[in-house]
Amino acid sequence: MRLSNMADYAVSLMSEAARHCGATHMTAALLSDRTGIPLPTSQKLVRTLVKADLLKSERGAGGGVRLARPAAAITLADIVEAVE
Repeated sequence: MRLSNMADYAVSLMSEAARHCGATHMTAALLSDRTGIPLPTSQKLVRTLVKADLLKSERGAGGGVRLARPAAAITLADIVEAVE
């Protein structure tokens, strides 16, 4: 199975978010820095993953994104379907 670049990037972003187990909020910029994905692409994917209910977004000083549900409940298929 071949994944598109966007799907591959989305998997990387979700993996990085999962490493923090939803305990802390992460910004698109922080996810971009930690994964090496360009910031505009990271921002676009974060918006897409929030719309797909895979990430939860919170505004404000302590805001950012975190997993919308436990990592074990999110499948690779969920991530690929969200971006394809």
